[in-house]
Amino acid sequence: MNKDIVIIADTQVDGTSPTDHLRALSLYIWKHKPKHIIHIGDHWDFPSLSTYASMFERENSRLLSDLQGGDTAFKLIMEETDKQNAKRKKQYSPTLDFTMGNHEYRLKRYIENNPILEGCFDVGSFVKGEGWNVHPYLVPFWLEGICFMHFMPNAASGRAVGGGIENKLNKFPHSFVHGHQQQFQFGRRQNLEGRPHFGICAGSFYMHDEAYRGACNTEIRGFVHLKSFQNRYGFADHDAEFVSLERLLIEYGK
Repeated sequence: MNKDIVIIADTQVDGTSPTDHLRALSLYIWKHKPKHIIHIGDHWDFPSLSTYASMFERENSRLLSDLQGGDTAFKLIMEETDKQNAKRKKQYSPTLDFTMGNHEYRLKRYIENNPILEGCFDVGSFVKGEGWNVHPYLVPFWLEGICFMHFMPNAASGRAVGGGIENKLNKFPHSFVHGHQQQFQFGRRQNLEGRPHFGICAGSFYMHDEAYRGACNTEIRGFVHLKSFQNRYGFADHDAEFVSLERLLIEYGK
């Protein structure tokens, strides 16, 4: 049985973000039909709520634009599936899961500081309305024995464990996938029984460059396709394929 998992990380959409890659992703999803699709958070960028940006950088930003841009882009992920399912009796229905990221948490924190807005803005309800399961910020979501979180937190501070993948594998004795860092990372181990244990930083999946990062926008970007199989010792395992933005747009762009 196909137990493949497609993982999307850090799309960071606002009202001006290009979205050709999300349309291409929808075609990829329809062709490959993974059993599970997980967006690991930071879909909405919310630059209007950033506490790091200067007043000059936020001068013309609007929360409404951030929300509308993110909402429209989110629908693109399953656009081709919705289109094709409408023509067919036999439906392709993967499980859809969304884990809240720190950028979504920007909105939650803003509402908590301005409680008069309670109930006016709710990205979680929007995501649920699109047919996705929603998982709270920094609450582990487990699937196929793999932990999915927006980032892997330090147990003492709650802050993201950074550095290379080997550093994270040393701290978390189980398979995991996270986003948050703008760089794809992969590492794996197995014990003497052949039981696998791997770690993945899914990187980021956006086309635009972030001005605040200056010359540091050159990292590879894309998404991760975990391809399921049973290894020769009888344990469930996955190959990790990273699909770059460039290759995706060449093969599936319109």
